[in-house]
Amino acid sequence: MKLDGLITLYKSMKEQDIGRYKFRYQHNQLTFDCLFFIDIEPFELVMGCIGHNFAIFLEVEKGFQIKPFIDPKATFFALLKALKTTEQSDHQFNPVDFFEQFNQCIPKKAKPQNIPSPKDVIKYYPDIEEADKVHFCGWLDNNKQGYNVTPDNLNKTRRLLGQRIYEFAKRRNQSTKWTHIESKAIKVVISD
Repeated sequence: MKLDGLITLYKSMKEQDIGRYKFRYQHNQLTFDCLFFIDIEPFELVMGCIGHNFAIFLEVEKGFQIKPFIDPKATFFALLKALKTTEQSDHQFNPVDFFEQFNQCIPKKAKPQNIPSPKDVIKYYPDIEEADKVHFCGWLDNNKQGYNVTPDNLNKTRRLLGQRIYEFAKRRNQSTKWTHIESKAIKVVISD
């Protein structure tokens, strides 16, 4: 299934050099916190249901194609429960219809103030190392210590800061440092 709405948003993001974007989507009584990542391949779309303990994760393939399924089944059933839909309901839930309605509500223009922070991202990826530490606070040069950047640190860097910074860290053997104290956060600066 093609999500044409993402094409316009993608173009706006590219024009403004925005690799990640967040927006809200309302479906019946539910509100979804949506994150769209174009700085990784394949692109990713996360739809976290606010007030409920589930999120829908989708890979967005070339041509802005998605598989119109909600997996795993636990997520599908959590969505049905949140929508108060059962097999006996008059209106059966159809994922294709759900994504078609979503497609019509995708914003057309990206706004810089809607770039997600690592704090916005971590809530959907709690398995990241030291998930309580979401504020970037510097670099650790592993070359000086004779170590290598760990796969877990690289994974956290990619997930929270994007592909470009991940590649920089991997190439330079630099670990990202993180803190739980917001006042110690610094801006990420890389020099290629």
